Amino acid sequence: MPTLTAYPAPATTSPPIVAPTRKPWHAALRSALAVWSVITVAHLAVSTLAWLPRRDGQVPDPWMIFLGWNRWDAGHYVRIAESGYHIGPGYPAFFPLYPLLVHAGDAVLPGTALVSALVVANAAAFGALAVLHRLAEHEFGPRVAHRAIWYLAAFPTGFFLFIGYNESLFLLLAVGALYAGRRGHWWLAGALGALSSATRLFGVLLLAPLAVEYLRQIDWRPRGIRRDVLGLALVPLGVAAYAVFCAVSLGNPLAFSRAQDQWGRRYTVPGEAWLIAVRQAHGHGLLSPPTLGALLDAGTILLAVVLLILCVKGRFRFRRDQVYLVVQAGLTLVMLMSTEVGGRSMQSAARYAMEAIAVFLVLARIGANQVVDRAVLVIGVALHAVFLVIFMAGTFLVA
Repeated sequence: MPTLTAYPAPATTSPPIVAPTRKPWHAALRSALAVWSVITVAHLAVSTLAWLPRRDGQVPDPWMIFLGWNRWDAGHYVRIAESGYHIGPGYPAFFPLYPLLVHAGDAVLPGTALVSALVVANAAAFGALAVLHRLAEHEFGPRVAHRAIWYLAAFPTGFFLFIGYNESLFLLLAVGALYAGRRGHWWLAGALGALSSATRLFGVLLLAPLAVEYLRQIDWRPRGIRRDVLGLALVPLGVAAYAVFCAVSLGNPLAFSRAQDQWGRRYTVPGEAWLIAVRQAHGHGLLSPPTLGALLDAGTILLAVVLLILCVKGRFRFRRDQVYLVVQAGLTLVMLMSTEVGGRSMQSAARYAMEAIAVFLVLARIGANQVVDRAVLVIGVALHAVFLVIFMAGTFLVA
């Protein structure tokens, strides 16, 4: 495999890399703390500036800012944490682990459930950054790990990791499961996979990359299968447990599936939803929210697919033993290109694309070139700030 050239980091690129230590988790935690701190300060600054025109020049207090983040799905999770699933027919579509944690936090934290939601989301975001750093360092070294977590946090829709959504929790559990499996800790991988499928239905898709990695580790020999393969069977238990809850509490074990009808969710053949999104972009004015939303989702997925291709072709392609990462990202993108919600094809795909881990890893490898590194960070941060302001304005362009 071609080696990447190490470029000196100019002042306008990512902050200095944490030096490797004999305790790699310490380096990962320090790097994650640096990223989390910078992004949090940036969010507070951007959110404060976004509020000023609507508050007659008065500087808003933190609660005003928090309320600006409590939109769309964030509000749904807070309501579930406060009142349970009987508040409406569409609410069982939101899987239970995140609102359960928010409910538990609300019992001990000051303020409302919104405060708890932000604390849980940010704690999970910090954990997700640290675990991604460990996975990336294990696969590609500390420089790639350093860039990968900055690119994830600076992603145009990366602010969803830090507000009251379940994105960061799902990412923490999914990356944790992949890393545990890569290290051969299959019971831990299965347990984290189960928690991920209790956070979002697509958590069950982790079965595929974990199974591929397990078979690779035993050299694809059926005789090499051990009892720890049963750890993989834990992955769907999160969905199974939620189905039991739905049967007992809501009278239908598939209430979470029926609830999707309330939101207009349907699935197409792979790739059709992407084509529909492109067609939808032509049905309105160029600067109208529906057109911009469709272009945002379709364009993000197109870029992610191009980067995924670079994972298997060209000088930045992954090694054969890293195919599990390609499988995980590939399944994520295929499902996104097959989903329509409320008549908007691939709705929220620009947000869910963050779950395609391999995309950030290959981009971090390409970012060894300082021009690419600078472009990714500058463009990513600029769009990140713009989309956060749009989200706080309540426009259904980014949700």
